[in-house]
Formats: sequence, C-alpha cells, structure tokens
Amino acid sequence: MIDCDCVFERPDLPGLRDDEVFEHLERCGTCPKVQAGPGRILLARLQDSARSLRRAANRARQAERELAELRIDVDRSEQRIANLERVQKVGTREVLQKNALLAMISSITIAANEAQTEADVYRICMHKVCSASGWSLARLTPAGGGTSRWHVADRLAAEFTGLLGDGEPTALGLEALRGGKPVWAPDLRARLDTPWIERAAALGLRGGAALPVVVGGHAIAVVEFFGTAGEGTATALMLAMATIGAEIGRVLARLRADEAVAHARDAAEGASRAKSAFLASMSHELRTPLNAILGYADLVHEILDEEDATDVRGDIVRMRQAGEHLLGLINNILDLSKVEAGRMPVIPERFDLGALVRDTAELLKPLMDRRNNVARLDLAGDLADVETDPTLVRQILFNLISNASKFTDAGTISIAAARQTDPSGEPWFHLSVADTGIGMTEAQCDQLFEPYRQVDPRLARRAGGTGLGLCLCRGLCTLLGGTIAAYSAPGRGSCFTVRLPLR
Repeated sequence: MIDCDCVFERPDLPGLRDDEVFEHLERCGTCPKVQAGPGRILLARLQDSARSLRRAANRARQAERELAELRIDVDRSEQRIANLERVQKVGTREVLQKNALLAMISSITIAANEAQTEADVYRICMHKVCSASGWSLARLTPAGGGTSRWHVADRLAAEFTGLLGDGEPTALGLEALRGGKPVWAPDLRARLDTPWIERAAALGLRGGAALPVVVGGHAIAVVEFFGTAGEGTATALMLAMATIGAEIGRVLARLRADEAVAHARDAAEGASRAKSAFLASMSHELRTPLNAILGYADLVHEILDEEDATDVRGDIVRMRQAGEHLLGLINNILDLSKVEAGRMPVIPERFDLGALVRDTAELLKPLMDRRNNVARLDLAGDLADVETDPTLVRQILFNLISNASKFTDAGTISIAAARQTDPSGEPWFHLSVADTGIGMTEAQCDQLFEPYRQVDPRLARRAGGTGLGLCLCRGLCTLLGGTIAAYSAPGRGSCFTVRLPLR
C-alpha cells in the first residue's frame, strides 16, 4: 500500500473547495482507508451529488441557451410590433389626411353649388382649402389680367400680400395656367428666382401651389396658395385640388349659363312688354278711326233707309258687319296686350251673375241663329250676390259662347252657372259653356290657350278670328284669381269650365 495524503485526514478539509475535495476523492477512491471506513458511504453520496450537480449544470446551460434564443425572439417580436405600430400610425395619419381632404372637397362642392356669384365661389374655395391644408395665404388672379383677390388665413404672413404685383401670377401660377392642372412646389427657393423669395421664407411661406380654374376647356383664372405643406400630403393634396378645380369649373359654368339664361329671359320679357305696349298703341290707333268708319256706316244706312235705296243698303250692312268683326279682333288684341303688360284694371262690384249670363246669351243670339244653334241655360237660383269684375266676366263668357257658336252647326249651346264651396270652405262660382260641335283631340286641347294658335287653320279661316279669344280668357281668369279648363272629344263637342272666386 502506498502512503497517501488522505483527504479525510487533512486539517484544512473544511476550507477546501468542492472541486478540490472531488479531486482528492477521485485520487483516494481506492485507498483502503476510504473503502473500509465510513468514508465509503460518504464517497458514494458525494459522487451521486456530483453527478446531480453536473446534470443540473447541463440543464442550466441548456436553459441559458434557450433563454438567449427566447430573448432574440422577443427582440424580434418587439421590433415587428414597433414596425407595425409605425405603419399603423402612418396609415392612420394618411387616412385622417385623406378624410380631411375628402371633407374639404365635399364642403367646397356643397358651398360652391349654393353660391350665387363667381366671387362667392372663389372666396369659398380659398377659405376651405386654406383651412383644411394649412396654407397661410391664397390669391386669385384672372387669366387675362385684372385685380387679384386675397384670402389671409395667417395674419402673421399678411405682409406678403404687398410683395407681389397685383394681377400678375407667379411662375407657378403661369405654369398652372399653361398646363391646365395644379402645380406644387414644396420649396419655393428651389423653384423660383424672385426678389421676394427670401422675405417669403422669413414669413414662413416656404412652399406654394397653383390651382387653375378651367371653364369650357379654357383656364379663366388661377388660385395660388402660399405656406407650408408636408411632402407626405403632396400627392393627395394635388389630387384633391385637381378635383376641386374641376368642380369649381362646373359650378362657374353653371352660374354663367344661369346668368345668360337670366339675361335672355329679361330681354325676352322686355321684348314682350315692348310688343304688348306696341300692340296696345297700334290697336288703339286702329280702333279710333274704325269707330268713325262704323259711325259713318250707320249714318249712311239710315239715309239709305229714308231714301229706300235697297240696291246698296245690303252692301252697307256687310261693310258694317266686317267693321264690327275687325273691331272685335282689335279689341281682343288690345285686351290681351293689357293683360300681358299688367295694365288691365280689375274693378270688383256686386252683381247678379244669372242676369249677366242671360243678357250675354241674348246679345249673341243673332250669331247662334246664323248657325241654326239653340241656346240652353242652366242657372242656379242663388247667383244674385256675386262680387268680382262683371265686365271681365262678361268678356270671358262672350268669347266662350262666340267660340262655341262658330264651331257648331244646327246644335245646342249649353250655358250653366252655379255656386260651389271647396273643401277649405272658400266660396266659388262655376261657369260652363258646352257645345255639340266638331270637338277636338287631346293634342288640340293642349294648345288651345296659347296665343295666335288655332287647332285647325282650315276651320279657323271659315269661322274667322286670330286665335286670341281663348288665350285672353285664360289671362282674364288668372287676373280674377280663377282657372279655365277645356274638355273635348272629336265629334262629341267641347266643354269649357271657368272657376272664379265668389268674392
């Protein structure tokens, strides 16, 4: 047996490290002192502990490796989350910007369509665009020169309005006018070489844009904006401004068309008033000498009666009838001119409507007799208390009965009058004149009340007239606050109904 320095006999055993103890045990493991004594049990336990420690150390190293890999995965996940958050923020910002631009386009479109003048359209455009996009100033300049119009959104930059020539677009504005589409310059100093550029930058006006206003394919004006706008919004902003420019062009085209229509309407109304005044004047000039001719015809007729000159008396009667017919036409023209010119007086008074209808029918009896027509009256008993203009009512009734007599041969002219109350309780009276004549189609009825229109020129030549009677009736009914309507069918006659307020 070889002598050894047994670990269990070392005085410094308590101070030895675990690895030093293991080293000695491995060296002294075959020592009889260890194998024979209690050290054998301790050695076995220590060896088991050593193996457990090694396994634990291996597991710890594996866990450290797995933990390191997990940290890498976590870092990568955190990076991806950060990237997604940045993308989300950018996307959200772009969505908000696009929504703001869409809201700007919508608000400009709505406001511009409600505008009454071109100046209102431009003012709305400059105000809305500056508010939505952050531009500090906006300037409108007509394409052909003229006074510029400013909109100042930032008072601190108001000094800039005095640096530009009035009515002279910048190079950006001229480019937009030539190209017909918006132009964008994020840095004016890199794009323009002008004396005011440094002062503009000092006022915070580093960028600019120009929006042409195109109407009918031609740029009529340019709106220039000055201030700052982010690069990220440039594309969307330019698209929005192009949309706004097109919409403003459509609105201006509509306003100009409306203005042209209004001018044409005013001119037509002026011409109509001049025509009515002319007709009224000419009708008066014609009626005055015609009355004298009719008077002399009556005088000659009386003289011929006294002398019993039957050979020429018929000619005088025909001359008198022709004169009366011509006088009736002139009277219709004169009255229609007065209605159209708003000069027909309405003088209401109380009268007996039934008596007025009977008197008018009796007055027109010779006309009905010439056509072998029979008049039939259907008058209510409560017509004595009517308050309106009896002269105009008689004229309406006269024209309707005359018209019915002209287009009816050997038939019946039915004249009716009655009081009625509408659902609101308002009292009205109705007049109707119906005949058993030739009748009309629906298309002919649609043009009955138009001036100088006759449903059948051949019949009109036979019956006479200018086509003004029914138009005059409609005008008089409107003047009295009522209405007139016609109902007819070919071969079944016609019926005209008049509805007028009782008082």
